[in-house]
Amino acid sequence: MMELTRKVLLAFEGTTPSRRAVEYLKSVFGKRKDFEVVVCCIARRPPAHLLTSGGRKSMILREKMLEEVIQENMDQARKLAERGRDLLCEVFPEEAIETKVSLQHGDLAYEIIREAEGGNYDAIVIGRRGLSRLTQSFMGSVSYKVAEHARVPVWMVSGKAWNRKVLVAVDLEEPGFKVVDHVAFIFSEDPEVEITLLHVVYPFAGAGPRTETLKEVETRLAEEEEEEARAFFEKARGLFEEGGFPAERVRVKIIRSIFGPASAILKEARRGNYGTVVVGRRGRGGFKGLLLGSVSAKIISTLKDRTVWLVS
Repeated sequence: MMELTRKVLLAFEGTTPSRRAVEYLKSVFGKRKDFEVVVCCIARRPPAHLLTSGGRKSMILREKMLEEVIQENMDQARKLAERGRDLLCEVFPEEAIETKVSLQHGDLAYEIIREAEGGNYDAIVIGRRGLSRLTQSFMGSVSYKVAEHARVPVWMVSGKAWNRKVLVAVDLEEPGFKVVDHVAFIFSEDPEVEITLLHVVYPFAGAGPRTETLKEVETRLAEEEEEEARAFFEKARGLFEEGGFPAERVRVKIIRSIFGPASAILKEARRGNYGTVVVGRRGRGGFKGLLLGSVSAKIISTLKDRTVWLVS
């Protein structure tokens, strides 16, 4: 395998959502030569009755049946992984695509997370509604559980048509810098992607002296946060330049919204026709930390026709 600087784990099991995840990677990153994709397929674990002692079957017979079921499930998983690899190789170099097959031992979401966190991946790519035919009715819970608990960025793919326009919604200070750093690294030197950094000023985010009117409080808080945002974006531009992405190609947008960040982000994503929306999983401490947590949850649940990246 040639040396590549970006490595993502694609959770693939042949369902429509996981095939859409493949199409997303092909559409957004297919022209890149510095991208590595590992197609991960987790074979179903054997049925419970083969894993427990007792019953009428002898231990030898039960072990033989267990081995046969494991082999069959692993073979099916390998075929699916190869299918995912073939699809990706339509646009990616063959040496940039690997497959990884393992047997499920526990919760499916945690199997994916364990592989991602142990394999030095830059992101997990997962179809929004699921992975496995066996657990079709629980697929939403699998992708959401991965998004909630993984310590690496999670790209949750949904929709059918994607473009190369990326909306990056940022909180200020350290959480926002982590989001910017991830985006700058992934799209470093990409000549076609269009990136917009968005910060929403929420006028009701605090309280001022009792002698001020409500309107005066709102105005002062908005002005103070706008100054903080300007300083943040100046540093953020530096991160893009360090990563080889021209700062002049990064647009910055600061908007005010009395309805809160989530509504403003959703509105901007649709109005600007962004195919990918990037948000932080958590915000900074206190009220804003809780607010951004609720923001990311609302973005995921509402934007069903776009891909959402969650960055820790």
